[in-house]
Parts: sequence; structure tokens; C-alpha cells
Amino acid sequence: MNESTDHTNRDDGTGDGTDDCTTTGSFDDHGIDDGSELIRRTYYRLVADGWDTFEPTARFLDRLADAFTRAYLTATDAYELPPHVAAAVDDARVWVGVEFADDPDADLRGEVIPAFYRHAAGFHCAYRD
Repeated sequence: MNESTDHTNRDDGTGDGTDDCTTTGSFDDHGIDDGSELIRRTYYRLVADGWDTFEPTARFLDRLADAFTRAYLTATDAYELPPHVAAAVDDARVWVGVEFADDPDADLRGEVIPAFYRHAAGFHCAYRD
């Protein structure tokens, strides 16, 4: 990924010179102080739905995006995703699919879901302005 397409390396918009678009505080503007909670909730939603291992398939990636969406909605007590978050989730789904397409043995909890969060957070930062 080169600098022109690196959505995860953006200014967080705080004006303090930090770039925390992929940290656990990336969704704090939505009341989610610790993004690791989204990662944890996403994992347990997938497991509850019978997905305890990664599969590089469109069906799995749909389930991953759905689990993240439900985790976000639960954490924020919202009924629907804001448009910029929905776009970030959609794009994160695609990027994780590309990132792990040739790695069917990737660890769901330790690699895939954190990567999904990192991409979603980066796109969220880029799209929220």
C-alpha cells in the first residue's frame, strides 16, 4: 500500500499533530472510548453465529462486516450506522478480503478482526470530515 492509498495513516483531525486513526480511540467521537471493545464484541458475535475461524470467502467477509456493525450499534445504542461509518465498514470489508485472500490460516481473533478494525478506523477518519 503506498502513501496515496494509505487510509490508515491520516491525521485524526484533532489538530494536535497526532495520527491516531487506527488506535483504540478512533471512534471516540461516537462515544466508543476503547475500540478494543468493538474488536472483542465482533469476535464474540462471530463465534455466536458459528464462525470461529477465518475463511477467505465473500460470505465470511459479509458476516465479519455484519458482526462489526452489530458490535458498533450495541456499543453506541444506535439503530443504524451513520453514513460515513457504513462506508468505512464496507471499505474495510474489501481491504481485509484483499489483505487475507492468500492466508486462509490467518488467526481470526489475533489478526483478521484487528486488521478489520484498523481499516474501518482509518476509513472512518478519512470519511468523517
